[in-house]
Amino acid sequence: METLLQYFIDYRYLVIFFGTFIEGEVVLIAGGFLVYEGHLDFSVLVGIATLAAIIGDNFFYWVGRSQRLGARHPWATRFLNFVGEHRLFKGEDFVRRHGGKSVFIVRFFYGLRFAGAMTAGLLGMEIGRFFFFNLVGSLAWAVTVGTIGYAFGQSLEALAKGVKLAELGLLLVLAGLLIVYLVTKKRRKNPSGRVL
Repeated sequence: METLLQYFIDYRYLVIFFGTFIEGEVVLIAGGFLVYEGHLDFSVLVGIATLAAIIGDNFFYWVGRSQRLGARHPWATRFLNFVGEHRLFKGEDFVRRHGGKSVFIVRFFYGLRFAGAMTAGLLGMEIGRFFFFNLVGSLAWAVTVGTIGYAFGQSLEALAKGVKLAELGLLLVLAGLLIVYLVTKKRRKNPSGRVL
C-alpha cells in the first residue's frame, strides 16, 4: 500500500490524467485526499482531471460518430464489440429525450460516461453541443469528486483524533478495572478489611 501511495505521489498528475481519461472516480477521490495531505494543488488537480475527461469523452464520441457515419473503423468496431454495442442502445432513449443534458448527467454515473459519449456520437449530436455539455459536466464532476476526496481526508484526520481519544479512554477504563481488580484481590487475601 505504501509503495502504491508513493507511486501516486511521485507521478501524481500523470496518474490523475490517465486515471480520469476513461472513468476515474477512485483516482480523483485519492487525488482530493492527497490535496488535503498537501501533496497536490486542488486547482491543478481539477484542471488535469477536466482536461483528461474531455479528451476521453471526445474520443468515445468520435468512436460512436464513426459508427454512425458508416466508417466502421476496425479498431472502433473491436472496441464496441468489447464494450457491448447493446449498452449504447439502452441509453439511446435517454440521450434522445434529454439531449445535451444527458452528457452532463451521465458524467456522474460510474461506468456510463464513455457509453453516454459514444451514444451521443452514434445519434449524431452536434459536436458543439456535445463539447459544451461535456466541458461543463467534466468541470462540475472534477470539482465535486475532488472535493469529496478532500473531505475524506478531513474526515479521516478527525476519525484518527477520535480513535486516539477512544484509545486514551479505553486505557483509562482498563487501568481503572485493573485497580479495582487488584484492590478486590487484596481484600480477599486480607479479611481484616485493611487494603494497605
